[in-house]
Amino acid sequence: MVKLKDIARELNLSTSTVSRVVNNQDRVDPETRQRVMAALKRHNYQPDENARRLKTNSSNVIGVIVPDITNPFFAQVIKGIEKGLAPARHPLLLCNTDESPERELEAVQLFRRQKVAGIIVATSLEQRQIRKTYTAAGCPVVFFDNVPHDLEPVRAVSIDNARASSELVRFLLSQGHQRIFLIGGPVGESSADAREQGWRQALAEAGISPGDDWLWHGDFQEASGEAAMSRFLTRADLPTAVCAANNFMAFGAVKAIEARGLAIPEDLSLAAFDAHDPSGLMRLSLTSILQPAEAIGQVAADLCLAAQKPNAPNVSQRVTLEHTFSAGRSVRNLTGSA
Repeated sequence: MVKLKDIARELNLSTSTVSRVVNNQDRVDPETRQRVMAALKRHNYQPDENARRLKTNSSNVIGVIVPDITNPFFAQVIKGIEKGLAPARHPLLLCNTDESPERELEAVQLFRRQKVAGIIVATSLEQRQIRKTYTAAGCPVVFFDNVPHDLEPVRAVSIDNARASSELVRFLLSQGHQRIFLIGGPVGESSADAREQGWRQALAEAGISPGDDWLWHGDFQEASGEAAMSRFLTRADLPTAVCAANNFMAFGAVKAIEARGLAIPEDLSLAAFDAHDPSGLMRLSLTSILQPAEAIGQVAADLCLAAQKPNAPNVSQRVTLEHTFSAGRSVRNLTGSA
Protein backbone atom coordinates (compact mmCIF):
# COMPACT_ATOMS: atom_id res chain seq x y z
CA MET A 1 0.00 0.00 0.00
CA VAL A 2 1.40 3.38 -1.00
CA LYS A 3 2.42 5.67 1.86
CA LEU A 4 2.63 9.44 2.12
CA LYS A 5 6.43 9.35 1.98
CA ASP A 6 6.20 7.47 -1.34
CA ILE A 7 3.96 10.14 -2.83
CA ALA A 8 6.20 12.87 -1.43
CA ARG A 9 9.26 11.25 -3.03
CA GLU A 10 7.45 10.92 -6.37
CA LEU A 11 6.52 14.61 -6.36
CA ASN A 12 9.83 15.80 -4.87
CA LEU A 13 7.99 17.31 -1.90
CA SER A 14 8.35 16.96 1.85
CA THR A 15 6.16 14.40 3.59
CA SER A 16 4.80 17.17 5.81
CA THR A 17 3.55 19.09 2.75
CA VAL A 18 1.72 16.03 1.44
CA SER A 19 0.32 15.42 4.93
CA ARG A 20 -1.06 18.97 5.10
CA VAL A 21 -2.92 18.38 1.84
CA VAL A 22 -4.35 15.07 3.10
CA ASN A 23 -5.51 16.77 6.30
CA ASN A 24 -6.89 19.77 4.38
CA GLN A 25 -4.68 22.22 6.25
CA ASP A 26 -3.64 25.67 5.10
CA ARG A 27 -0.18 26.84 4.07
CA VAL A 28 -0.03 24.81 0.83
CA ASP A 29 0.40 26.45 -2.58
CA PRO A 30 -2.74 25.83 -4.72
CA GLU A 31 -0.72 24.36 -7.58
CA THR A 32 1.11 22.04 -5.17
CA ARG A 33 -2.16 21.03 -3.60
CA GLN A 34 -3.55 20.15 -7.02
CA ARG A 35 -0.49 18.00 -7.84
CA VAL A 36 -0.77 16.16 -4.53
CA MET A 37 -4.52 15.56 -4.93
CA ALA A 38 -3.94 14.14 -8.42
CA ALA A 39 -1.28 11.78 -7.06
CA LEU A 40 -3.49 10.67 -4.18
CA LYS A 41 -6.27 9.85 -6.65
CA ARG A 42 -3.86 8.11 -9.04
CA HIS A 43 -2.56 5.84 -6.28
CA ASN A 44 -6.02 5.41 -4.71
CA TYR A 45 -4.51 6.53 -1.40
CA GLN A 46 -6.59 5.77 1.70
CA PRO A 47 -5.44 7.31 4.99
CA ASP A 48 -4.91 4.93 7.91
CA GLU A 49 -7.42 6.26 10.44
CA ASN A 50 -6.11 4.07 13.27
CA ALA A 51 -2.58 5.39 12.77
CA ARG A 52 -3.86 8.95 12.56
CA ARG A 53 -5.86 8.53 15.75
CA LEU A 54 -2.86 7.18 17.63
CA LYS A 55 -0.56 9.91 16.37
CA THR A 56 -2.84 12.93 16.77
CA ASN A 57 -5.22 11.65 19.47
CA SER A 58 -8.08 12.47 17.09
CA SER A 59 -9.58 11.40 13.75
CA ASN A 60 -11.05 13.31 10.84
CA VAL A 61 -14.44 11.62 11.27
CA ILE A 62 -17.46 13.81 12.03
CA GLY A 63 -20.14 12.27 14.26
CA VAL A 64 -23.74 13.02 13.29
CA ILE A 65 -26.72 12.39 15.59
CA VAL A 66 -30.34 12.57 14.40
CA PRO A 67 -33.53 11.58 16.24
CA ASP A 68 -35.24 9.86 13.30
CA ILE A 69 -33.43 8.93 10.09
CA THR A 70 -36.74 7.95 8.45
CA ASN A 71 -37.92 11.56 8.59
CA PRO A 72 -37.28 13.18 5.18
CA PHE A 73 -36.20 16.41 6.88
CA PHE A 74 -33.30 14.72 8.65
CA ALA A 75 -32.42 12.69 5.57
CA GLN A 76 -32.03 15.94 3.61
CA VAL A 77 -29.96 17.52 6.38
CA ILE A 78 -27.61 14.50 6.30
CA LYS A 79 -27.30 14.91 2.53
CA GLY A 80 -26.28 18.53 3.09
CA ILE A 81 -23.74 17.56 5.74
CA GLU A 82 -22.17 15.04 3.39
CA LYS A 83 -21.90 17.69 0.67
CA GLY A 84 -20.36 20.15 3.11
CA LEU A 85 -17.77 17.67 4.37
CA ALA A 86 -16.83 16.20 0.97
CA PRO A 87 -14.28 18.86 -0.10
CA ALA A 88 -12.42 18.40 3.20
CA ARG A 89 -12.48 14.59 2.82
CA HIS A 90 -14.15 14.14 6.21
CA PRO A 91 -16.27 10.96 6.49
CA LEU A 92 -19.26 10.96 8.82
CA LEU A 93 -20.36 8.45 11.43
CA LEU A 94 -24.15 8.48 11.74
CA CYS A 95 -26.19 7.56 14.82
CA ASN A 96 -30.00 7.42 14.87
CA THR A 97 -31.53 7.76 18.35
CA ASP A 98 -35.28 7.34 17.71
CA GLU A 99 -35.77 10.32 20.06
CA SER A 100 -34.22 8.29 22.91
CA PRO A 101 -32.02 10.31 25.33
CA GLU A 102 -30.32 7.08 26.41
CA ARG A 103 -29.32 6.24 22.84
CA GLU A 104 -28.09 9.79 22.31
CA LEU A 105 -25.87 9.58 25.38
CA GLU A 106 -24.52 6.24 24.12
CA ALA A 107 -23.79 7.85 20.74
CA VAL A 108 -21.80 10.66 22.36
CA GLN A 109 -19.79 8.11 24.36
CA LEU A 110 -19.09 6.19 21.13
CA PHE A 111 -17.90 9.37 19.45
CA ARG A 112 -15.61 10.14 22.37
CA ARG A 113 -14.06 6.67 22.13
CA GLN A 114 -13.63 7.14 18.39
CA LYS A 115 -12.06 10.56 19.03
CA VAL A 116 -14.17 12.20 16.35
CA ALA A 117 -13.10 15.61 15.08
CA GLY A 118 -16.53 17.12 15.64
CA ILE A 119 -20.19 16.41 16.31
CA ILE A 120 -23.27 17.68 14.43
CA VAL A 121 -26.44 16.94 16.37
CA ALA A 122 -30.20 17.40 16.47
CA THR A 123 -30.43 16.66 20.16
CA SER A 124 -33.38 15.09 21.97
CA LEU A 125 -31.97 15.87 25.41
CA GLU A 126 -33.55 18.30 27.84
CA GLN A 127 -31.67 21.52 28.41
CA ARG A 128 -29.65 20.59 31.52
CA GLN A 129 -28.53 17.33 29.91
CA ILE A 130 -27.43 19.17 26.79
CA ARG A 131 -25.07 21.39 28.79
CA LYS A 132 -23.60 18.49 30.77
CA THR A 133 -23.23 16.15 27.80
CA TYR A 134 -21.86 18.39 25.08
CA THR A 135 -19.55 20.61 27.10
CA ALA A 136 -17.75 17.35 27.96
CA ALA A 137 -17.76 16.02 24.38
CA GLY A 138 -14.10 16.86 23.86
CA CYS A 139 -14.56 18.27 20.34
CA PRO A 140 -16.43 21.05 18.50
CA VAL A 141 -20.22 20.59 18.50
CA VAL A 142 -22.74 22.09 16.09
CA PHE A 143 -26.47 21.94 16.87
CA PHE A 144 -29.37 22.09 14.45
CA ASP A 145 -33.16 21.79 14.80
CA ASN A 146 -33.19 21.67 18.63
CA VAL A 147 -30.79 24.44 19.58
CA PRO A 148 -29.75 24.85 23.24
CA HIS A 149 -31.23 27.81 25.07
CA ASP A 150 -28.38 28.50 27.47
CA LEU A 151 -25.21 26.77 26.22
CA GLU A 152 -22.64 29.47 25.52
CA PRO A 153 -20.69 29.68 23.39
CA VAL A 154 -22.65 27.53 20.97
CA ARG A 155 -22.46 26.83 17.24
CA ALA A 156 -25.91 26.27 15.77
CA VAL A 157 -28.01 26.61 12.63
CA SER A 158 -31.80 26.80 12.39
CA ILE A 159 -34.67 28.84 11.01
CA ASP A 160 -36.59 31.43 13.02
CA ASN A 161 -39.19 28.93 14.22
CA ALA A 162 -41.32 31.46 16.09
CA ARG A 163 -41.58 33.76 13.06
CA ALA A 164 -42.30 30.81 10.76
CA SER A 165 -45.07 29.52 13.04
CA SER A 166 -46.64 32.97 13.27
CA GLU A 167 -46.63 33.18 9.48
CA LEU A 168 -48.42 29.84 9.24
CA VAL A 169 -51.09 30.87 11.75
CA ARG A 170 -51.54 34.28 10.12
CA PHE A 171 -52.25 32.52 6.84
CA LEU A 172 -54.98 30.47 8.54
CA LEU A 173 -56.40 33.65 10.07
CA SER A 174 -56.43 35.29 6.63
CA GLN A 175 -58.55 32.37 5.41
CA GLY A 176 -61.17 33.10 8.07
CA HIS A 177 -60.12 30.55 10.71
CA GLN A 178 -60.47 31.50 14.38
CA ARG A 179 -60.38 28.19 16.24
CA ILE A 180 -56.82 27.16 15.39
CA PHE A 181 -55.48 24.33 17.54
CA LEU A 182 -51.85 23.21 17.82
CA ILE A 183 -50.21 19.79 17.97
CA GLY A 184 -46.93 20.91 19.52
CA GLY A 185 -43.67 19.14 20.19
CA PRO A 186 -42.02 18.19 23.49
CA VAL A 187 -41.80 20.97 26.07
CA GLY A 188 -38.20 22.16 26.42
CA GLU A 189 -37.08 21.43 22.85
CA SER A 190 -36.24 24.80 21.36
CA SER A 191 -37.92 24.24 17.98
CA ALA A 192 -41.13 23.04 19.66
CA ASP A 193 -41.09 25.88 22.19
CA ALA A 194 -40.54 28.48 19.46
CA ARG A 195 -43.32 27.09 17.25
CA GLU A 196 -45.72 27.23 20.20
CA GLN A 197 -44.58 30.78 20.91
CA GLY A 198 -45.27 31.81 17.32
CA TRP A 199 -48.74 30.21 17.42
CA ARG A 200 -49.60 32.09 20.60
CA GLN A 201 -48.23 35.37 19.28
CA ALA A 202 -50.21 35.27 16.03
CA LEU A 203 -53.44 34.42 17.87
CA ALA A 204 -52.81 37.21 20.40
CA GLU A 205 -52.26 39.72 17.58
CA ALA A 206 -55.67 38.68 16.24
CA GLY A 207 -57.27 39.17 19.67
CA ILE A 208 -57.81 35.42 20.18
CA SER A 209 -57.11 33.77 23.53
CA PRO A 210 -56.59 30.02 23.01
CA GLY A 211 -58.09 27.66 25.56
CA ASP A 212 -55.81 25.33 27.48
CA ASP A 213 -57.29 22.43 25.52
CA TRP A 214 -56.37 23.98 22.17
CA LEU A 215 -52.83 22.62 22.60
CA TRP A 216 -51.52 19.06 22.79
CA HIS A 217 -47.82 18.32 23.28
CA GLY A 218 -46.68 15.40 21.16
CA ASP A 219 -43.24 13.86 20.64
CA PHE A 220 -42.74 14.56 16.91
CA GLN A 221 -43.82 11.00 16.08
CA GLU A 222 -46.81 10.00 13.97
CA ALA A 223 -48.63 8.20 16.80
CA SER A 224 -48.68 11.32 18.97
CA GLY A 225 -50.13 13.38 16.12
CA GLU A 226 -52.87 10.79 15.66
CA ALA A 227 -53.58 10.75 19.41
CA ALA A 228 -53.74 14.55 19.57
CA MET A 229 -56.12 14.86 16.63
CA SER A 230 -58.31 12.04 17.96
CA ARG A 231 -58.58 14.00 21.21
CA PHE A 232 -59.49 17.23 19.38
CA LEU A 233 -62.18 15.40 17.39
CA THR A 234 -64.03 14.28 20.53
CA ARG A 235 -64.98 17.88 21.26
CA ALA A 236 -68.45 19.26 20.63
CA ASP A 237 -66.87 22.53 19.42
CA LEU A 238 -64.37 21.30 16.84
CA PRO A 239 -61.44 23.38 15.64
CA THR A 240 -61.71 24.70 12.11
CA ALA A 241 -57.95 24.35 11.59
CA VAL A 242 -55.06 22.53 13.27
CA CYS A 243 -51.33 23.23 13.03
CA ALA A 244 -48.85 20.37 13.52
CA ALA A 245 -45.33 21.22 14.66
CA ASN A 246 -43.73 18.69 12.33
CA ASN A 247 -44.49 16.46 9.36
CA PHE A 248 -44.84 13.12 11.15
CA MET A 249 -47.40 14.48 13.62
CA ALA A 250 -49.27 15.98 10.66
CA PHE A 251 -49.38 12.57 8.98
CA GLY A 252 -50.78 11.08 12.20
CA ALA A 253 -53.37 13.84 12.29
CA VAL A 254 -54.46 12.97 8.73
CA LYS A 255 -55.00 9.36 9.83
CA ALA A 256 -57.23 10.42 12.72
CA ILE A 257 -59.26 12.81 10.57
CA GLU A 258 -59.88 10.24 7.87
CA ALA A 259 -60.67 7.54 10.44
CA ARG A 260 -63.58 9.71 11.55
CA GLY A 261 -64.84 9.91 7.96
CA LEU A 262 -63.93 13.59 7.70
CA ALA A 263 -62.31 15.26 4.70
CA ILE A 264 -59.42 17.73 4.46
CA PRO A 265 -59.97 20.64 3.91
CA GLU A 266 -63.76 20.45 3.52
CA ASP A 267 -64.40 19.46 7.16
CA LEU A 268 -61.14 20.47 8.81
CA SER A 269 -58.07 22.40 7.64
CA LEU A 270 -54.54 21.23 8.46
CA ALA A 271 -51.17 23.00 8.27
CA ALA A 272 -47.73 21.83 9.35
CA PHE A 273 -43.96 22.13 9.30
CA ASP A 274 -41.91 20.27 6.65
CA ALA A 275 -44.85 18.28 5.23
CA HIS A 276 -43.46 18.47 1.73
CA ASP A 277 -43.77 16.06 -1.18
CA PRO A 278 -41.19 17.03 -3.83
CA SER A 279 -42.54 14.37 -6.20
CA GLY A 280 -46.03 15.89 -6.28
CA LEU A 281 -47.52 12.39 -6.16
CA MET A 282 -49.17 12.57 -2.73
CA ARG A 283 -52.95 12.61 -2.76
CA LEU A 284 -53.03 15.43 -0.21
CA SER A 285 -50.78 18.48 -0.47
CA LEU A 286 -50.39 19.98 3.00
CA THR A 287 -50.00 23.70 3.59
CA SER A 288 -46.61 23.91 5.21
CA ILE A 289 -43.59 25.84 6.41
CA LEU A 290 -40.52 24.33 4.75
CA GLN A 291 -37.06 24.44 6.27
CA PRO A 292 -34.05 24.52 3.89
CA ALA A 293 -32.92 21.13 5.16
CA GLU A 294 -30.00 20.54 2.79
CA ALA A 295 -28.70 24.08 3.36
CA ILE A 296 -28.96 23.56 7.11
CA GLY A 297 -26.73 20.50 6.76
CA GLN A 298 -24.17 22.30 4.63
CA VAL A 299 -23.96 25.26 7.02
CA ALA A 300 -23.62 22.88 9.98
CA ALA A 301 -20.73 21.15 8.20
CA ASP A 302 -19.09 24.51 7.46
CA LEU A 303 -19.36 25.56 11.12
CA CYS A 304 -17.93 22.24 12.27
CA LEU A 305 -14.96 22.41 9.89
CA ALA A 306 -14.24 26.05 10.76
CA ALA A 307 -14.16 25.18 14.46
CA GLN A 308 -11.34 22.68 13.83
CA LYS A 309 -8.94 25.16 12.30
CA PRO A 310 -5.89 26.13 14.37
CA ASN A 311 -6.65 28.98 16.77
CA ALA A 312 -10.35 28.93 15.86
CA PRO A 313 -12.10 31.28 18.31
CA ASN A 314 -14.44 29.65 20.81
CA VAL A 315 -17.29 32.05 20.09
CA SER A 316 -21.04 31.72 19.73
CA GLN A 317 -22.14 31.28 16.11
CA ARG A 318 -25.89 31.04 15.63
CA VAL A 319 -26.85 31.02 11.96
CA THR A 320 -30.50 31.62 11.06
CA LEU A 321 -31.63 30.55 7.59
CA GLU A 322 -34.81 31.58 5.79
CA HIS A 323 -37.82 29.26 5.58
CA THR A 324 -40.34 29.13 2.76
CA PHE A 325 -44.12 28.86 2.77
CA SER A 326 -45.98 26.30 0.63
CA ALA A 327 -49.72 26.97 0.32
CA GLY A 328 -50.74 23.39 -0.45
CA ARG A 329 -54.38 22.38 -0.72
CA SER A 330 -55.22 21.47 2.87
CA VAL A 331 -56.71 24.80 4.06
CA ARG A 332 -60.30 25.81 3.34
CA ASN A 333 -61.08 29.47 2.74
CA LEU A 334 -63.89 30.44 5.11
CA THR A 335 -64.05 34.11 4.13
CA GLY A 336 -66.26 33.55 1.10
CA SER A 337 -63.77 35.30 -1.18
CA ALA A 338 -61.89 33.53 -3.96
